[in-house]
Amino acid sequence: MKITSMHTHKFSVPTGQQIRDPATGELLCSTSKPWLFLKIETDTGITGWGEGTGEWLTEPVEATLHSWRELLIGRDPLPVAAICDDIQDRVPWKGGPVFGSAIAAVNAALYDIAGKAWGVAAHTILGGSRRDRVRVYSGIAMDDVEAAVDGALAIRDKGYAGVKGNPLETRTWPRDTAAVAHSTRCVRAMREAAGDDFDLLLDAHGSPTPELSLAYAAAIAPYQPLFLEEPVKVGSVAALLEVSRKSAVPIATGEKLFSLRDFLPLIEARACAYLQPDVCHCFGITGLVEIGRAAREAQMLMAPHNAGGPLALAASLTADAVTPNFLIQELQDGWFRRFGDYVEHDWSIADGHINVSAAPGLGVTVKEQDIVDLPYEPMPYRQYRHADGSWKGW
Repeated sequence: MKITSMHTHKFSVPTGQQIRDPATGELLCSTSKPWLFLKIETDTGITGWGEGTGEWLTEPVEATLHSWRELLIGRDPLPVAAICDDIQDRVPWKGGPVFGSAIAAVNAALYDIAGKAWGVAAHTILGGSRRDRVRVYSGIAMDDVEAAVDGALAIRDKGYAGVKGNPLETRTWPRDTAAVAHSTRCVRAMREAAGDDFDLLLDAHGSPTPELSLAYAAAIAPYQPLFLEEPVKVGSVAALLEVSRKSAVPIATGEKLFSLRDFLPLIEARACAYLQPDVCHCFGITGLVEIGRAAREAQMLMAPHNAGGPLALAASLTADAVTPNFLIQELQDGWFRRFGDYVEHDWSIADGHINVSAAPGLGVTVKEQDIVDLPYEPMPYRQYRHADGSWKGW
């Protein structure tokens, strides 16, 4: 079997959001989300699909993929990890979100081909599934207490195990105690409404100071959140470790890290409880599995990030299935309900879980005829600023 061609499809999916700063009119959210699909064809008629969705980096990722044609066309697609390593060996610069996302697309597409060629699910190639379903949660906004409660209950009623909100977004300066109080009211109200057997997760987007995050963790601890995500900016293991040691709420992080080398300092210091690589950025299924294996030695659990489309979910579930130290998977319900517009799949959500497909490859069939002419726009940039105009976001 030989690779004969490769094609990319990028298109935008509306988010349904149009939130703007009342003072400046600047976007506080993204109005659409671009997805980038890669198709690899072979001389046997077997095709593989992967996703390299890079959000604001979609165009550089796509350009990188096309620059690798000479490294892929004409090769046997079955030695998946060896091919991905070989591509990275050809350039002296290692790591980063562009290479990580481009390799992720190739990695998934090759596993898809291998599984179809051998008539098995990709997780079988990786050593076999440890579970036939994966615990899953979705997300909501926490701008308003009543809306947060309504959103949490709607997610629970759709079969998810938990809901994640974005606390401290209303802060106007680095020590905004009013933002802590508001976000705490949201958590308390959601816990009272949803009960104790529903997971609450909080994502601070890596933007608060350690001190503000610790104040917030202390305030919400009585309501037993599953974790507080990204309580500090990426870059200081010491700051992350300080928050982890002082917080009564378990800490999670990792969506802005890419290679195993990026994760090792956190693992070696056990700087948090849970790691959150994104399969679309961490060099694919192979990378996610390798990070999970290293984390297992430090008794850390995996809670992979996912902001991508259906092929990203398929790749995530493939890795989740074979990871012994897996905890929970992120999935945005609004996009999930539309996945059927882009792929044929056999997923369903019930009792807090999504099923792991046993179909060959990644277990989905892309509706190429339905996506080929979909419109694309670059992901709009958003604003996260304090009242004085200084940057407060990630």
